[in-house]
Amino acid sequence: MPHIPQWSHTLSVRNARLDEQHIVLIELSKELIALVRRGPPTDAPILEALREFADLARRHDELEEGLLAANGCPTLEKHLAIHRMAEAELDRWMVAAASESLDRKALIDGLDGWMAHHLTETDMPVKGYMHD
Repeated sequence: MPHIPQWSHTLSVRNARLDEQHIVLIELSKELIALVRRGPPTDAPILEALREFADLARRHDELEEGLLAANGCPTLEKHLAIHRMAEAELDRWMVAAASESLDRKALIDGLDGWMAHHLTETDMPVKGYMHD
């Protein structure tokens, strides 16, 4: 069972734009997992949902990285590396879905782990550097 967190004020990074994006990413993750579990006969609808998720994730990462850089976050390089790894994973899933070779269980597990890790382990420790 996925462990995608429910949004609560305890997950806030005290930046309204980033919090809103986190909320939408959580919901998109849940919708994507539900779609995969419904078992569409092809990966095409999953690919479409992955593209939507990846687009927002990239815009979110860009905003986050800009704020962290502007505010002198001492762990910026580590944060950037984590974002690049997550984006590469999204790219691999989209390539697999486009070729109808997506490992659907791995996608569910990956999304679950990414959302939980991104919010609690990656962002929370540096939320003091995410102000406008």
